[in-house]
Amino acid sequence: MRFLNEVWAVIPARSGSKGLKNKNIKKFKNKPLFSHSVKSAKNNKQINKVIFSSDSKKYISLAKKYNCEFYHLRSKKNSRDKSTDLEVFMEIVKFFKNKKIYLPKYFVHFR
Repeated sequence: MRFLNEVWAVIPARSGSKGLKNKNIKKFKNKPLFSHSVKSAKNNKQINKVIFSSDSKKYISLAKKYNCEFYHLRSKKNSRDKSTDLEVFMEIVKFFKNKKIYLPKYFVHFR
């Protein structure tokens, strides 16, 4: 497989938080919490593209205001409390392979 000489940021935002319900869309400085990660990734000159991944269509709809390059609707299997970051990344890689989109050499994980 051919890889692009690029760096892509992955921002996972699961909706099913048990400690603080919908914490990723709670307002911090008048913006949803996840938006600060998106802004930071978009402002980083070494990051070429930003992927926003969520199990929530509502979260993805909100994220579209922040102009990420890709939006990934995560499977229920990879949206559980016990799902790992690695499983989410593997799902994202499979998503791009199925769409025949070349992958970057590097991913950066934003929390």
